[in-house]
Amino acid sequence: MLKFFVVFLLIFLTFTSSYGQESVLIESDSIERDKDDIITAKGNVVVTYLDKVLKSDIVIYDAKNKKVTLPEKFYIKTKSFEGTGSRGWVDVENDEGEIFDYEGVVEGKYFVRGKYLKRVKDTYYFNDGEFSSCPFDQYDWNIKASSGSLKQNDKVKTYNMTFRFCRIPIFYTPYFSYPATNRKTGLLQPLIGQDTYNTFIYKQPVFFVINDSSDITLTTDYRNKQGFGLSTEYRRLFDKGVYLNVQLDMFKEKSNGFWWQNRDTTPITNRWRFKLESNYSPFDRWQFFTKVDIPSDRYFFEDFYNFSFLKYTAFTSSYIVGRTQTKDYLIETNINYFYDLTTPNNKQTLQRLPEVRFYWKEKQLLNLPIYYDFLSESTYFYRQEGTSGFRFDNTLRLSNYAYFDRFLNHFEISPKFTLYLNTKDSNTLDTRFLIPIKDTLRTTFIKSYSSFNHLVIPQVSFEYISKVNQSNLPIYDRNDRINEKEDVDFTLYNILNFKNDYFLRWELSQGYSLLDHYYIGDVRYNSSTKSLKNSIFMSIKGFSVDSILYYDWQKKQISRTVSSVSIPINKYINYSVSYIEDNGDTSQSKQMSNSLSINYLNYSFSGYILTNLKDNYTQRKMFTFNWNRGCWSLSFGYLDDYNITTQRHYRNVYIVINILDVHYRLPFVRN
Repeated sequence: MLKFFVVFLLIFLTFTSSYGQESVLIESDSIERDKDDIITAKGNVVVTYLDKVLKSDIVIYDAKNKKVTLPEKFYIKTKSFEGTGSRGWVDVENDEGEIFDYEGVVEGKYFVRGKYLKRVKDTYYFNDGEFSSCPFDQYDWNIKASSGSLKQNDKVKTYNMTFRFCRIPIFYTPYFSYPATNRKTGLLQPLIGQDTYNTFIYKQPVFFVINDSSDITLTTDYRNKQGFGLSTEYRRLFDKGVYLNVQLDMFKEKSNGFWWQNRDTTPITNRWRFKLESNYSPFDRWQFFTKVDIPSDRYFFEDFYNFSFLKYTAFTSSYIVGRTQTKDYLIETNINYFYDLTTPNNKQTLQRLPEVRFYWKEKQLLNLPIYYDFLSESTYFYRQEGTSGFRFDNTLRLSNYAYFDRFLNHFEISPKFTLYLNTKDSNTLDTRFLIPIKDTLRTTFIKSYSSFNHLVIPQVSFEYISKVNQSNLPIYDRNDRINEKEDVDFTLYNILNFKNDYFLRWELSQGYSLLDHYYIGDVRYNSSTKSLKNSIFMSIKGFSVDSILYYDWQKKQISRTVSSVSIPINKYINYSVSYIEDNGDTSQSKQMSNSLSINYLNYSFSGYILTNLKDNYTQRKMFTFNWNRGCWSLSFGYLDDYNITTQRHYRNVYIVINILDVHYRLPFVRN
């Protein structure tokens, strides 16, 4: 926060420019010039120079010595400052001068005033200076110093400095020195609070500038129940946007805490997390992205981030991705390592070591109205325990767009050939050949009215995926089981485009399977008649609806729906509700969320409740209240997050005071 204290000291720069290189335009009721080139302008004086405007009742300009004298109250406006002064003078040739009783606004948001400001060469001296982001008629907080100095690209020194909040002195120091450069070595904002495991936490980060392109942050982490830790983060920026970011968190636990109870592992004393992110280009037209994120144990995130949603991290991903492309093709290679935090060990976790993709971009075939592209993916899947092997997946896509009067037909065929080589148990070779075909025919009718356009788009589509025996193939991911299809879908789109940006889209679709079953995603439904699909998206006069619903004719029930509605109760209050339900043959779920937001003057409130209707429990409750004074804000929040797997509540109550975008967070977390 104190770095903004130097802003008001820079306002003097707005008028100290080299007038000798540009003409100065002076307008006034009367102008006198004596033999010594002293110009005296009186009455409604307006001085203009480049983007600067100065107004006063009298201005004296010494053209020979390049000095402007302002004996009476004046007004000045520049690109970055607008304000007044009681009197002053400026030596435009040497960039020196004095201003008395100044008051104004810097960059349209910082309010400054003081008794005296003087510049000598590259150093500013001031008396009784004040600074705040609050306007003078509000002035909830301000920083004031009896005297001080600022040397450009060096440091600011202040004496008898006081920070006042709501007229109450909060902080005082007889002397304070602060670097006046963009990047400064020093202490950063500490964190003092509580979490689920500790009644007292203190974190103190220290920032070190190494050079223009690199820096490092060291953070001490004391927790009265858990122990002591140290975090190191190193950042380096190279040419052409190449960067390196390395972070190492180390923590020494005191003893076997209660958080280790009922866990299938012995307590660990030395805990750590190593994280690295970088990108680099060692070869021409090749770019590599690297990420490493490995914790010492699978409970690290739960224990050290239990006050945030990071505690539910299920896995970490470490990879090296290389990519190159031309106008014709793209090549990508990826080595990916997953650390599964939900299992006792990582022995059965599927790894991709490596994965290579080659994509030949879409081209026209000869001069025919046919377009083609080709994708080849080669992956070595590895498990320490379980199926491992190679998969070579190759897809050639051919497509055609044909117009018949007002009808558009899109035909696409994508033969897919996959080869498997099992290297774990035996060197067996398996293959799979699929022929996906899709054809879509549509037309459009447009009717224009005075306030909106109405589009009606009927469409019929046929999708076919050949059925092959895949039971003997290994299973690495969902691409190893591609479901057969023989579906015919009839769809009708109604779209209303209003001239005042209101919008309504309604999709009604009914499909039939030539088989005795169909799929929505990976969920199988045993019926030839597909579910009726009804989709609506609307935004009219503050009301918004986004809903997709599938109705099962055979079971006479909703098979799946994801819907949300937002209702403006009045200009201050908005209510929204979301509902998710899935009644598939293999999975079921039902959730509802309710949220309410209230905005009145500079007060706001938001509430959110997520309920699991299937298992009949409240999964999450969140409430926040904010008082925004413009130049600062006060927020109060409450979070209750329930994990049904561990049957534990994580409650977090916090207060945030935001002054100049600096947050003071005081959490009170209870288990």
